[in-house]
Amino acid sequence: MAYFNHAFNKTFIADSTLATAGTATSALTAGQLALVSDETWASVALPGAPSAGSLAYVVQGSFYSKDTIGNNPGNGGYKESVKSKGINPRYITRLWQANCLTASQATASLSLASNCAPCGKTQFMRIDVKGSSALRFLNHNAYAIADSASVCCVDGQEYIDPVLVLATMAKMALADPLIKPFVAEASGGGIVATVAGVSTTYTIEQALDGTYVASTDPVTDQVTAAANFVGAYVDTTFGNCSFDTRDHFSAEPVEIIVSQLDETGNPCNDCGVATRTAGSMQQTQGEEVIRELIMSERYRQSPFNQGNADSSRFREIEMSDELLSAVDRTATYKAYYIQHSVPRFNNPSGVFDNDQYMYKIYVKCSDAAAQAEVEALMDALSAWATAAGNAVPVETNVYW
Repeated sequence: MAYFNHAFNKTFIADSTLATAGTATSALTAGQLALVSDETWASVALPGAPSAGSLAYVVQGSFYSKDTIGNNPGNGGYKESVKSKGINPRYITRLWQANCLTASQATASLSLASNCAPCGKTQFMRIDVKGSSALRFLNHNAYAIADSASVCCVDGQEYIDPVLVLATMAKMALADPLIKPFVAEASGGGIVATVAGVSTTYTIEQALDGTYVASTDPVTDQVTAAANFVGAYVDTTFGNCSFDTRDHFSAEPVEIIVSQLDETGNPCNDCGVATRTAGSMQQTQGEEVIRELIMSERYRQSPFNQGNADSSRFREIEMSDELLSAVDRTATYKAYYIQHSVPRFNNPSGVFDNDQYMYKIYVKCSDAAAQAEVEALMDALSAWATAAGNAVPVETNVYW
């Protein structure tokens, strides 16, 4: 058992990992990681591990450029390297890594056949937007209904060109103030016109401004059409100067549902095909990483001032800006995790228990070299644990 049912966390941001032996912890640069033995308090060569019977430490150079705040010797130690607890290979419980998963937009499409829009009958399209972004914006999910009432037929015409119908409804729906922040036409053009088996993509405006030549007999001309939409919500973001850990950041893409309605407002099931694909969440955004780093540093008693009119000046004085500069908030990071325990063989109650620790090492997804170096460190810990009779593989999974 443990005093807490969770592990104590510490965060590292790595842009390189030292692979050579003999470098002192005080010589590590900002963002440089090393595996250190307690025998010498110097780096261990990778691949490799500390000798049997010793403890290993994950150590990183400090991000702070000065050792004291305000040249006060009583308020110093900021340039000291960041260290994990001593890791005993027999008590490593888990090693794993997360994948670099980038966000993808939700998509939705509505297709109409050549005979879906008879003259004299108005078509209706509904777009629903669901997700946390819509709920934060409106306190409920958003929707809009658009129609094709403005599209007219010429004398003798039996069916309206489905390209005009969809483009008209799409333009009306995307102009709705409740839908506009969340949905856009697909990149490269939101309207696909298929005439006698040949498909051409147009923007909504091109489909309506005469660039596309509408048919007055879409059935004979074999005209079909599709309107394609994508999720397009972008959160409001602020720069580092006014950054606040309490600012909201979105990780969930909006969900889009497009459907065709009849004149009574009920779903139209006899004509038109609606499809959609869900968006995917981004894995480990920079916004999450900077908050993890600040929290980890706060446990080390490093200051981070926010919420005051002069917070930006305090952060400059207290070097908190150097933490903010260490993380690219717009980037995606790959995460590596080391979990181990430190046994307490005796305590006041006489019950054996463990303290658990988990170290999160973040590396930019765009930095393949830094990833390879951290993976060498993870493999070294796995081999060291196995040699000590505690087989702990580095776990990977396609889903995280």
